[in-house]
Amino acid sequence: MTDEQQIIRLIQSHKQLERFDYSKAVDWAIDLIRQGKETDNVLMLASFSEPIDRFEISPYVTNVLNDFGLEELDYNSAVIANAHYHLSEILDDKEIRKNLRSLYQLCIDNDYDPGLMNFYLIYHGWDELEKIGVNYYFDGADLNNIQDVLKNEARKWIDKYVNGKEVDEFRQTLTTEKEKPLPTTSAISKGAGSANLKDKPLNKLWSWLTGKEL
Repeated sequence: MTDEQQIIRLIQSHKQLERFDYSKAVDWAIDLIRQGKETDNVLMLASFSEPIDRFEISPYVTNVLNDFGLEELDYNSAVIANAHYHLSEILDDKEIRKNLRSLYQLCIDNDYDPGLMNFYLIYHGWDELEKIGVNYYFDGADLNNIQDVLKNEARKWIDKYVNGKEVDEFRQTLTTEKEKPLPTTSAISKGAGSANLKDKPLNKLWSWLTGKEL
């Protein structure tokens, strides 16, 4: 999946997540204008500036998606799209701690979803290493290797949830996972899965948007 595809899937998830960062949608609209893909809705969306009111901007995001025939994602797909975006940013060395915190919060917001629990644990482990010099959250992580540990978990998550290299019982929904007991901080799990992990194809108008074949 290209960076541009990732951004589009991120924008398609906007209604499903309470903490969605609408500045990403504004940046997307500005990029569309640069590409010469202007519509009235694109121009309106690009005109927003901080602070952004989600209730005011949300209809314009929907309208722009409709302009290009792009459907909004369901909840499970939205969670996967957001996690994928933050993990890709981490792998590209972009605001690693900020993106890790976003994953930590996404895990909490989804009732400590097992598929995101490793990032919750790494977040706390890193904080603990800085405060007291030891980590009781994620086995084997220390201040010398914590970024490498995080990136390794990021690659495994993307392989599992996006590339579909591990296929067993991943068609369970996040709703099912929410019914499971909350893990303790001593339960340092290395990879529980929780949702339909395969990305749905982007709308066929993707080719019109990017000039590329999927």
